[in-house]
Amino acid sequence: MQKRSGTGHWAFMWQEVLQPTWKHTGDGCCLTRETWRDLGTARFSDIQMEQPPLFKWLPGGPHIMGKAVK
Repeated sequence: MQKRSGTGHWAFMWQEVLQPTWKHTGDGCCLTRETWRDLGTARFSDIQMEQPPLFKWLPGGPHIMGKAVK
C-alpha cells in the first residue's frame, strides 16, 4: 500500500511544518507517524486498510482507515 503522506509528498511537507505545534496542542499526536508500518508488524491475522480520497485530506484527519483482527 503506497501512502500519499510519504516523505516526497506535499502533504508530508505540511505535516512536518505543523508537527511541533500540533504535538503540543494535540495532546502528543504525531502527524508524521507511519501507523500502517506499526499495524503491519503487530501480528494481526487480517488487516484491511484504505486511504480516504485526497480531497478529504486534512492535517489531523485519517490517512488510513480500516480494521484489523487479532
